[in-house]
Amino acid sequence: MLRSALAVILALFLAAPDLAVHAQQTASAPAILSVRRHGEPSVEFDRAALARLPQRAILTSTPWTEGTISFEGPLLRDVLRQAGSRGTTITAIAINEYKVSLPFSDAESFDVIVALKRDGQYMPVRDKGPLWIVYPLDQVAELRTPGTHAKMIWQLKAMLVE
Repeated sequence: MLRSALAVILALFLAAPDLAVHAQQTASAPAILSVRRHGEPSVEFDRAALARLPQRAILTSTPWTEGTISFEGPLLRDVLRQAGSRGTTITAIAINEYKVSLPFSDAESFDVIVALKRDGQYMPVRDKGPLWIVYPLDQVAELRTPGTHAKMIWQLKAMLVE
């Protein structure tokens, strides 16, 4: 009986590191994006969840950067699809509570991305991160307007779909 008890204790002791690793893998990181359709619960995305979606890279210039920049992240339409959101208008909200409205059709018509990376690096908050809605300005001439520029919200934290 003593041998059986020792065997169980030894097995638990040896399994403890595996249990800790499993807990870390299943623990959620803090959400960096919340997507909600009016009247429904929010769908929360941490950086890993956004990185698991198919990634798209675009090279484009912006009014706020010098030269051509590589932005990488999931397509806006893929994020909305993953969240189960459909509608006509997206209200994008920044960390500082700045809000901008964009038509849902932009996500379907253009390869707009929710940029996680700028020139291969995750973007810190102090440099327009962690998320920036980026339109393919250099690829689609009709998007090179002040109206489109206004929709390119950085420090994105939430989207409300209506």
